[in-house]
Amino acid sequence: MQSDPESPFELLDPPSGGVARMRARLAAPEPVRGGFRLAVAGVAALAAFFALLAVISNERRGSDAGNAILAAPEFDRLLGREGTQHPPLPLTVERDGRAVPTEELPSSDPRVRIYRML
Repeated sequence: MQSDPESPFELLDPPSGGVARMRARLAAPEPVRGGFRLAVAGVAALAAFFALLAVISNERRGSDAGNAILAAPEFDRLLGREGTQHPPLPLTVERDGRAVPTEELPSSDPRVRIYRML
């Protein structure tokens, strides 16, 4: 080992024949490691994915719950359907924890409802 008085680090000599061994290692082809395990894991993951897709598609075909929700009349306006017109719901207003009566005022636009609190 050599020590340079101006350097805080020690200078180390390389091992004998180290450069030749490193060049030989870099020139040699890298051995394949874990290729079989990786392939098996990939095939298993792919099989699990397709099994999950099959289960989900069977559940969707078997149940009409999703279609029943979409057919609900509450979603007519949101989905842009010109379905049946529902009568307006009565308006309830509370002020200071007590119910306040309201009166509907006439409007020139049938889609607009105006109320006055009594």
